[in-house]
Parts: sequence; structure tokens; C-alpha cells
Amino acid sequence: MLWRVLPLAGVLLFYGLGFGWRMWLQARRYGGTGLVMFRSGRTGQTLREAFFLVIAVVLLVEAVRVAMVPEAGTVPPAVAALRPLGALLLLGATALMVVAQLDLGASWRIGIDEGARPGLVTRGLYRFSRNPIFLAMLLALVGFALLVPSWLSLAIVVGAFFGVRRHVTDEEDYLTRTYGEAYRAYARRVGRFLPGVGRFA
Repeated sequence: MLWRVLPLAGVLLFYGLGFGWRMWLQARRYGGTGLVMFRSGRTGQTLREAFFLVIAVVLLVEAVRVAMVPEAGTVPPAVAALRPLGALLLLGATALMVVAQLDLGASWRIGIDEGARPGLVTRGLYRFSRNPIFLAMLLALVGFALLVPSWLSLAIVVGAFFGVRRHVTDEEDYLTRTYGEAYRAYARRVGRFLPGVGRFA
């Protein structure tokens, strides 16, 4: 029973803390939710943001399906042995995401706000990774896939990975336009996702 409800509880916690609570906190502290999706006017960016919403819905539906249909959570014992690791990844990545979001402060956004210049954040987790929030999201999805091993879960991880990589490239272009040499110098020191990996030449 635990392994049937844990994926749904983990996903709800991930959404609740990472998006619901964080937007509420952003509005309370800075006067706006930080939600700026579908405002770029760029077709590619709009499609990617829609794709992320589809992934979020599919992930939730898959978690509900496993919780509601007993046979949906049945896996071979060798696969079931990975479920504790999946739970650890999902919950640990959620905590990592929340810390990284708090490190951003007023600069936190969902989407790219072309006209904003809230300040370049290089403190906290951003000393080690330029994109700790996206790293945490991908780790959480891997954790979910270990909890709910299926072709759909794998497809969610793969699709999210390529979507995130493209979105990060767009964000890097925006940050370079906005902060110029300050961002380039930061990107030469700090890796894109992992320390030392993906630094600017």
C-alpha cells in the first residue's frame, strides 16, 4: 500500500512546495507570483512551456493511476528493490528545489521575463550550479520513475531532460543579454547543472 500512495504524495508535495507555496511566498514578499509563462511572444518558448505543463499533468495522472489501481503498482522484486532509492531521490530533490528557489529571492520566476532585471544570483546553491532548480526537477523525475517504473515514466524523464536543456539555453541567452560580462564570468566559473561541467569556454 505504501508504494502505491507514496508516488502521489511525493508529486503533490513537489507541486505544493515547489510551485503553490513558492508563488504564494513570492507574492507576499515581492508583490508578484513570479509566474511569467506564455509572455515571451516566442513560438518555441511558448511550445516548451506548454510541453512542461503537459508533463506535469501526465505525471500527476500517472501517480493517481498507481494509487487507485492496485495492479498498476505491481513490479518484479528486483525493480521493487529500487523503490527506496526512488523515494529518497523524489523527496531529497524536492528539498533541494525549495532551497534553490529560496536562494533566488526576488529573482525567482517560472518562465523567462525578458524585461526583468532583478539581479544576478550567484550565492547559495548557485555557487555550485547555475541551474540547481532544474537539476532538482530532473532528479525528482528520476525518483518518480524508480517508484513507478513504466515506459511512460521513462518517457517523462527523457522528454523533460531535452525540454530543460533547451529552456536552459534560452535562459542563458536572456541572462547574457541582460547581465553581459557579469553573467559570462559567472558561467565560466560555475557548471550548468553539476559543478565544473558545462562551464562557458
